Amino acid sequence: MQNGLSENTKVMLMLTHHFNRSDRSTCKPLTDNGFGYLAHWMTANRYQPQDLLDNERLESFFNDFGDEATHFTSKNALSGSMRSLEKTVSEMTIERFQSLLSRGMALSQALEKWQSAGIWILSRADKNYPVQIKHHLREKAPAILFGTGNIELLNYKGIGFVGSRDCGPSDESATIAYVEDINRHGFQVVSGAAKGVDSIAMHRSLSNGSSAIGILGDSLFKACGDSQWRNYLKSGQLLLLSPFDPEASFGRGQNAMQRNKYIYFLSEAVVAVCSGIEGGTFNGVKENLVANWCPQYISSHNSPNLAGNEEILNGFPNSKTKVKILAQPKVITPADSLASTMGIVEIEPEIANVASSVECESNTKPSSHDSSDSSIENVAQCDSEHQQENSHCDEPESMSHFHPAFNGSETLAFFYFELLDLFRSKHTDDADDVMLSETAILDGLHVLVGIIGKSAVTKLIAHLHTHDLLVRPGRTKSYQIVDIEKLH
Repeated sequence: MQNGLSENTKVMLMLTHHFNRSDRSTCKPLTDNGFGYLAHWMTANRYQPQDLLDNERLESFFNDFGDEATHFTSKNALSGSMRSLEKTVSEMTIERFQSLLSRGMALSQALEKWQSAGIWILSRADKNYPVQIKHHLREKAPAILFGTGNIELLNYKGIGFVGSRDCGPSDESATIAYVEDINRHGFQVVSGAAKGVDSIAMHRSLSNGSSAIGILGDSLFKACGDSQWRNYLKSGQLLLLSPFDPEASFGRGQNAMQRNKYIYFLSEAVVAVCSGIEGGTFNGVKENLVANWCPQYISSHNSPNLAGNEEILNGFPNSKTKVKILAQPKVITPADSLASTMGIVEIEPEIANVASSVECESNTKPSSHDSSDSSIENVAQCDSEHQQENSHCDEPESMSHFHPAFNGSETLAFFYFELLDLFRSKHTDDADDVMLSETAILDGLHVLVGIIGKSAVTKLIAHLHTHDLLVRPGRTKSYQIVDIEKLH
C-alpha cells in the first residue's frame, strides 16, 4: 500500500470506495451514513479502523459487532439523524467487510495512479478536513475527500457561485460583475467547475490574480490534466475538490446534484446567477434556504434565463409541496456591491493576500503524506469540543470586530495587537507616547518577519497607517500607535 497514508486512512478508503471497474460488481462500499454509524460504533466500543488489518482484532471486531448490546449507544445517538438506520446496520455483514478489506492490492494500484496525477487524500481525521463540512453533516460527513491543487485555499474565505450551464451573455456579464466585486474585497470564488456560470466565475477570479475552489461531482482524475485548469493548479491559485471517486463518471448527474451542498458549506454566501425552475441550481438553492447553511443571494438582471430566480424570490408558488424555508433569499443586481451588502469594508487585494498567507502558514499540503490523528475519535466525533469556529458564525467579542481596518480578519487584528504589545514594551505607562521607526518594528517582530517575509510585514504596517492606526508625525518612517482599547 501507499507509504505516507495512515493505516486508518487506508482502511477508510477500502471501506468506502471502489478502486477499479472489476470490484464494482464484487463489493459494496459503505455509504456516508454507513461509515458514519460505523465510526460512531467504533468510538463507543474502543476500536480504530486500523484494527481491521489485524487478524486478532478483526475477529474480536466481528464478534462485538454481531452483539446487539454493543449497538445501543450508537443507535440511540444516531437514530434521529440517520434514515433507515436499522437497514444500514443489518447490511454490514461479515462477508461485506471481508470483501472490502481484501482489496489491498487494488488500493495500492489506485493510490499510485491518483498520486501520479497530483491527487491527494483527506480523511475525516485529518486536521485539514474542512470543519464546515463536519459541522453541517456531522457523522454523515464523507469519510474521504479527494483533491488536487493548493489545499491552503480551504482556509481562505470565499463566495459561492451557482447557475445554469446554458447561460447567455447578460448572465456572463452579471457573473463577472459579482466576481470583480468580491475579489476587490479579498474573497475567492467557490463553484462547481462546470460549463456556464461555474467556469465563468472561476476563470474570472483566477485571471484577476485571486483564487478559486472547484467542487467536482465527477472526473477529478481527468480534470487534473485539463488544459483550462493546469496552469492555475501549478501556480497555487486553484483547488479542485471532490467527495466522490476520482474516476467517477457523470452518469445521470446524481453526484453533480449532491456536490452542490459542498459549495454552500465552503462559502460565506452564495449567489445564484441564473436558474431554471428545475435542476441542480434550483434544487441547491431550495435546499440551502430550507437548511439555512449560508446567506443566499438571487441575481436580478436582464436575462431570459431567470425563471427559477423569479420562482425562488416569489416563495416557490408553483411547488407541488409547501417549501418550509428557514431563511429568506436576498435579491441583488450587478450594479450592487455584494460585499457591501454583506457589510464588508473594501480591503486592498495585497493586504488580503498577506492576511490569507499568514492564516494558512501553519497548514501543509498532505500530498502523499497523511497528517491525520490516528484516533478514531477524530473520525467519529463532530461535536463542539472537537470543532473549530464555524466561519458563518460571527462572534461579537472577536478581535476582528474591534476596528474597520481589520475588515473582519483575525490576522489583521492579531498583527495590530502584536504591534501594540511591542509599543507597550517600550514604555511602562502609555503606548501612545512611544515612537518607533519601521526598522525597530521589523526588529521587534522578527519572528513574524521570518515566517511571512519583510515585504509582507511592511505591507501590513502600511495598511494600519492608511487606516490611521499608525500615525507618522513627520516625514521619516517613524510611527506612533493608536491604542484602540482605550476607545472601547
